[in-house]
Amino acid sequence: MRNLFNFIIKNSHRLVAILLIAFSFYLVFTHNSYQRSVYLTSANSISGWCFTASSNLTSFFHLKKSNQLLLARNAGLEYEIYTLKRNINRMVSNGLTEVNAFISDSIAPSQFDFIPAEVVNLSFSGVNNFITLNKGTAHGIKPDMGVISQSGVVGVVSNVSRNFSVVIPVINPKFRLSAKMKNSENYGSISWDGKNVRHAQLRELPKHEIYREGDTVLTSFSRIFPKNLIIGFVSSIGESGDDNFNVLNIRLATNFYTLQDVLVINDLYHEEQKALEETLLQ
Repeated sequence: MRNLFNFIIKNSHRLVAILLIAFSFYLVFTHNSYQRSVYLTSANSISGWCFTASSNLTSFFHLKKSNQLLLARNAGLEYEIYTLKRNINRMVSNGLTEVNAFISDSIAPSQFDFIPAEVVNLSFSGVNNFITLNKGTAHGIKPDMGVISQSGVVGVVSNVSRNFSVVIPVINPKFRLSAKMKNSENYGSISWDGKNVRHAQLRELPKHEIYREGDTVLTSFSRIFPKNLIIGFVSSIGESGDDNFNVLNIRLATNFYTLQDVLVINDLYHEEQKALEETLLQ
């Protein structure tokens, strides 16, 4: 207490000056309408700036959670879109006269479900490229599950731990996937030549296949991916060592430089199909 009194006495002239200045400002802003309006305008501007900064800061810290919610929502929408496409195709094949019967009896749950995940590591500095996701067996992830982005095909799950999984992406020489061009029944195989992470190659495509730059390349027969998922777009013709087949350069729909969020495809019939096909190898 004595130290406080000593401080006040020692700095009394400064404290008095501060009080007088504060009282002067009070008189000025209280009894002069112009100064008061300037003060209120400035105060509102400063308050608005503070609230905006606070809101932006809060939004930044909640961004990760919001992104996770959006990714989960996208997974649900992807499931609904696939189900609708499948059911529409079945309606068309059954004929419009059978629509009512189809709606009441034939609509079954979708074969595919989608698990949202985030990319926590991505390596494409060499040829053995891989992607690490923040989901593992604890979240239902298993080896041989397909992985897609909001733009197109990403890769296939290779190894899994409890909380993480490693994906072999399209931009890895080990990756292979059956593919075809839109509006065509001829199919080939997607692979990567190790040169450009924005492009892959569509090989084993019959020589008579008509193609144009910009044509969409889709998934075809696969035990991992649904049909007609976008892989990329034809950019040019590549070098082929076989006179019977073309090699097309494909600009990949997924940009691996900016990849952050993915959906892992859970094929509910995968184990059943795999077990049935393996009976022929016994």
